Amino acid sequence: MTISETDRRAAVTFGRLAGERGMPVTVCPYPVRGDDRARALRLLWMRTYARHTSGA
Repeated sequence: MTISETDRRAAVTFGRLAGERGMPVTVCPYPVRGDDRARALRLLWMRTYARHTSGA
């Protein structure tokens, strides 16, 4: 499984934007029951989202 730099950058960027804008975690574009690639991107998205959300 290889994740392109473009895909990684997109997951991090949109996770950060969602967290900073206070969007719900359910806006994550990667499916819960996806393939290995989708799960890896979802994890990246979630970590970035959690880092940039206020937690309120």
